[in-house]
Amino acid sequence: MKRRPSGLQRGLRWIAWLAFLGVAIWKSDSTSFGGLEFLALAVAVAITVWCLAKPMGPHKVDLTSPAQVRGEFSSRTNWAWVLVGALLTVAGVGATGAIVYDLSSGRADVGDVLTDIGVFIEGWFAEIFTKGFYDAELEKTRAYALAILLIPGLLLLWYNLIPLRHRGKRFLVDDFGEVRTKVRDGWRSLQPQRFTTATADGTTITFDGARGEPKLVLPQHRVYSVQHGVRLTDKLSAAFFTEHLTARGFTVEESGPAGFTAHRNDGSPTYTQPQ
Repeated sequence: MKRRPSGLQRGLRWIAWLAFLGVAIWKSDSTSFGGLEFLALAVAVAITVWCLAKPMGPHKVDLTSPAQVRGEFSSRTNWAWVLVGALLTVAGVGATGAIVYDLSSGRADVGDVLTDIGVFIEGWFAEIFTKGFYDAELEKTRAYALAILLIPGLLLLWYNLIPLRHRGKRFLVDDFGEVRTKVRDGWRSLQPQRFTTATADGTTITFDGARGEPKLVLPQHRVYSVQHGVRLTDKLSAAFFTEHLTARGFTVEESGPAGFTAHRNDGSPTYTQPQ
């Protein structure tokens, strides 16, 4: 069976690529890569290849059916893409601020801004297509074109911070298919009979309580198995909870590949809140 990279390998990979990024920023005033940048890049690539070729973590497990949804699950944030989005956003904000300042102070007009953007983009593509043999002297431009990075930066931040904004409760599925949710002192049985409706929208699964029972929110976006590190897709999560609720007296209506609305049948057992 295939293995996944261990925690140590993932940590080394993070450190290597962050070190390369730091060196690249530190040497950003240079017109081309130097020996230190190439060394940092080579180390990062070598560690990444090693992690892929010789993973030392637990065996890789794929979740493909509701019957395989067992164990503990929690939502995760992809901090690597959050970091990339933050860097792009900072660069975009800086360039946008420079444009606004130069226009307001008279250092440049709209024509100058558009010309600088065109020169930067043309030179950037020229350096890419010539693989670095042609120096477009981009450092001599005002880099107004970097303002474009604000759009992908904000989109990356918005998309990758969804799990952080809609984390929901960590949950566990035991060997019998019963669902438990994380509470401060352990685990509490989900007991679907406590709720009148359940709604999944691809981001969260929300259980609306009956008789004053508070809402319960479970994550559905970027949910991973704690034991195996494999992702529980939103579609498989919807399929599992559809079966789970149907077997416990709910009528489930699908609303898309990863969404559903479930209503408790009148004849199903009801939950009485302890006095």
